[in-house]
Amino acid sequence: MIQIPNTIVFDNKVFSLDTIKGALYKFADNCSFDISCSNEIITVTIHSVDENQNLIARIRNEVIDQDLRSIIAKETSNVRTLILANAFSNTGLIES
Repeated sequence: MIQIPNTIVFDNKVFSLDTIKGALYKFADNCSFDISCSNEIITVTIHSVDENQNLIARIRNEVIDQDLRSIIAKETSNVRTLILANAFSNTGLIES
């Protein structure tokens, strides 16, 4: 059995919180995470997923998933608006 550390510390001058969340999400099927920020340090606490902690792990992972979806929605808002405007401009529903 591989022993993993309970916490990992990142310098937020090197890695952004969004980058760390994206990386953690890739491992959401094996464990869940608590993330805390203080000063220039981002601390990630790793929780292994076992039967007793399954619901808590799923909730933690869903929070990270929803947060990443929100970030992506904000980053792509202008592109989506442009695509929709272009699509409706060709339908005749909107007058010139």
